[in-house]
Amino acid sequence: MHEKKSEFSDKKRANAGDIILFERKSNRYEGKVFLVRANSVLVEISSKDAKALGYEMPNTVVQHGKYSLV
Repeated sequence: MHEKKSEFSDKKRANAGDIILFERKSNRYEGKVFLVRANSVLVEISSKDAKALGYEMPNTVVQHGKYSLV
């Protein structure tokens, strides 16, 4: 069984303050990292993007390996 490899999987890990690009619901979004955790980063996205994704708050979690640095 082959695991689908993300195009983002071989990139460097982000630090707080970095801008990243990630995919959600078949669209790409850009956001600013505000907290780095062991397995993921917490990202602030635009209010417009949050609304498009159906989020109440303009924050989301992105797993390491699922984003690229801008």
